Amino acid sequence: MKRHKVKPKSEPLIRRPSIATLILKKLGEIGYGTVDAFFPAKYPEARVWREILGLDKSHGFSKQTFHSTLQRLQRQKLVAKNTKGWHITDLGKKFIHKVNYNPRPVLPPEDGVIRLIIFDIPERDRKKRLWLRIELASYGYEMLQKSVWLGRRPMPQVFFEALEALGLRGFVHIVSIGRAGTLNIS
Repeated sequence: MKRHKVKPKSEPLIRRPSIATLILKKLGEIGYGTVDAFFPAKYPEARVWREILGLDKSHGFSKQTFHSTLQRLQRQKLVAKNTKGWHITDLGKKFIHKVNYNPRPVLPPEDGVIRLIIFDIPERDRKKRLWLRIELASYGYEMLQKSVWLGRRPMPQVFFEALEALGLRGFVHIVSIGRAGTLNIS
């Protein structure tokens, strides 16, 4: 009997970055940071840093996990600590570029047209829904409701190609608004 080779699973389109990758990426963007700036989440000054790192409720980990990850990255010489705090090393920057990390996507300029992006993605595709929310936030869109977002900049072609690749084109609707109406939008 002839055996068929089993194809390995292809990489998923949406993959949550590890805590170590998040730390490296954000330290590469902001320069310096302290562990205490990220915790606890209930303090307003910590909230800003948690948002910068993208540490929302879906990334459940403790301060100890975060600190031990930083220590491991330090042993690997990817980050270093000095009097200012933690910072990424040259080796860490090379590592980030190796994993094809683009620190700041180029955003299209605001054109003044108010756009509503409305989506209704099934529960079975909740990872895709999370991806869409992250993308909208990264393009400067503001959440009105979990599935209704408002922004003043056009979405790039790459966004529409990603929607098509993920099979979400039929679930996402974009509406341009001529006048603001009752919304107080500045």
